[in-house]
Amino acid sequence: MRFSFLILFYFTTAIVLIISILGIPLKLKLFRYFVILFTKNMVIVLKIFRIKIKVINGHLANQKGYLFASKHQSMFETIYYNHLFNNPSYILKKELLSIPLFGIYLKKLGMIAIDRSQGIQSLRHVNEKTSEYIDHRPVVIFPEGTRTSFKYNPELKPGIYSMYKSLSKPVVPIALNSGFCWPKNNKIHKGTISIEFREPIQPGLSKQEFLKKLHSEINALNH
Repeated sequence: MRFSFLILFYFTTAIVLIISILGIPLKLKLFRYFVILFTKNMVIVLKIFRIKIKVINGHLANQKGYLFASKHQSMFETIYYNHLFNNPSYILKKELLSIPLFGIYLKKLGMIAIDRSQGIQSLRHVNEKTSEYIDHRPVVIFPEGTRTSFKYNPELKPGIYSMYKSLSKPVVPIALNSGFCWPKNNKIHKGTISIEFREPIQPGLSKQEFLKKLHSEINALNH
């Protein structure tokens, strides 16, 4: 099952990515159609392997002026959020922009890259770009810093508190269990991937209070 999934998913994904070259010269609004095609392709493949998707409180994805902080267990959410949100921007590792072709698409979509080797300077850049986007475009961050295994609850990276304090905007935690159906090792399991938008965390909490609250909320489905 693992190998049949990998063959089907990556083969069809490669076709979509090649077709998407046609969208590079187009305006972002038009290029988004290729992104939607990319997302729909993944959903169809998951259905073939009997994986369903359930979204709870999805209306929160339409709220402006919020920062969205998500659990990250799979490739799934990085693709599917393009369906849930209207033109989202992800905060991601700068290294991803160097991936052939895919990196070009990320730049085209206006993703916010963080260079961890630059420390506070890079964090300042991320805060500035997020501040530019947040009132008219969803910004999504994965505060654990990398994909984690299902049931694993690592501490959050401190940069998320810097953003919370600097932006003074509500943070919407997103809990999910995608790592159960589609883990990092790609051993697919049939079932339902649940995504739950939790109640926004309002500005004003201390660092300890905020990190504890956010950690608890994004892990609400991680069991």
